[in-house]
Amino acid sequence: MKSEKEISIDQFTEDEKVLVAQRVKTLTDKLSHVASKKEEKEIVKEAKRLVMKERVVRESSKVVLAKKPRKPSAAKESEVKEFNWSASLRKNPRALK
Repeated sequence: MKSEKEISIDQFTEDEKVLVAQRVKTLTDKLSHVASKKEEKEIVKEAKRLVMKERVVRESSKVVLAKKPRKPSAAKESEVKEFNWSASLRKNPRALK
């Protein structure tokens, strides 16, 4: 069973707090009845989770753009698109022996 910690409202910016409030309103409007305290708590938890998920996606896309390309010699095998054998041999002449 997965235990999930509740996200503190202090972790959100003012704009995100407004988004959380809007999400809570839309989620409570979806219910056909008045939410109990337990349901209300779950709705708030779900709204916070959704807003935090959006924030993580937004921040992770920024990180991908800011990532510097590596030198070919330091790149992982999966990151290498082209390999130039002649340049490799010039760098390491002992490879010819």
